[in-house]
Amino acid sequence: MDKPLVSICVPNFNNGRYLDACLRSALAQSWPNTEIILVDDASTDDSLAVAARHGERIRIVRHETNLGQPASTNQAIAEARGEYLVILHSDDQLLPDFAARLAPILMTHPEAGMAVGERLETDESGEPHGITPFYNADCLIPGERQAKVFLFMSFLPCQVLVRRTVLERIGGVDARHIVNLDGLLWFKCALAGDVAYVREPVGIYRVHGESTTAHCNRGIGHMMDYHATLSEMFRQARGRPYLEGHFDAAVKRVGQLTLRYCHSVFREGNYALASRFLSLATVFDPAIAGTHAWKALKFCADSTDKDPGELYRALSATLPAEARSFSYDPPEGFRPLADSDQVGG
Repeated sequence: MDKPLVSICVPNFNNGRYLDACLRSALAQSWPNTEIILVDDASTDDSLAVAARHGERIRIVRHETNLGQPASTNQAIAEARGEYLVILHSDDQLLPDFAARLAPILMTHPEAGMAVGERLETDESGEPHGITPFYNADCLIPGERQAKVFLFMSFLPCQVLVRRTVLERIGGVDARHIVNLDGLLWFKCALAGDVAYVREPVGIYRVHGESTTAHCNRGIGHMMDYHATLSEMFRQARGRPYLEGHFDAAVKRVGQLTLRYCHSVFREGNYALASRFLSLATVFDPAIAGTHAWKALKFCADSTDKDPGELYRALSATLPAEARSFSYDPPEGFRPLADSDQVGG
């Protein structure tokens, strides 16, 4: 059987520093049938020169004016010819067997709209390290059950291979949103088909201070935008009792995320903004004001006789690590993926 074409869609804006590593990872795929589309969103750095080094192996589309990441992503999707697509942000990378690991699963399971692998993480240094797999089994998950999970968390684009037909059905990326845009996209995909998951890493996500996510995280509007994206998920899920039963918990989860981002604000020394994050957390979840974590941060932020930063540093030394150290059971109704399920003909 012929190997389906996999389109690697790379939206880029001023990521010249990381773009070469990104494109090299796309070119290094062991899957024999791939194409690479780079949509450059009017970059002002050396991004185009970096991409040009790879010649005709990369198809380049350039916006004359900056249209934003959602528009660039949708342009890349529109240009793609593949049966399966991956959205590869230009500061991230694919592992060599990304497509070879995930495409056969979609070939074998037509009911699956997307296939997800795990990720490694890196920073400016480029040295990758593993994280704890999200689920404790390779599995095929009913779409609506995984959509519930997407109300609370998201996978990153460098982990996901999705069917073109599913992206066409849902209308691509919702250009009205930036914060948790991936979560909304995968939520809508899960409403359109089942979700396959494997614990093997397939991509590398880069955490750095100049990423789109990092810029969004620097203001309180980030959490308001996150809630707006969540509200769109609620709208998409209306009439589905199983999902509607989790709406309240999903909003409370935004309160927990707000508290988590408050730690970053404390570390930057912006205590006035930290106080606003604490207040906003109680809007999403009034009960959070009764937790030890909220009270401790509030004590630090309100201190007048001691430096809030010193108090926070003393507090943070007693806090448990934020990184998840365990894997979840897959959602109810999942089916384990056997080796024979994961090999296309």
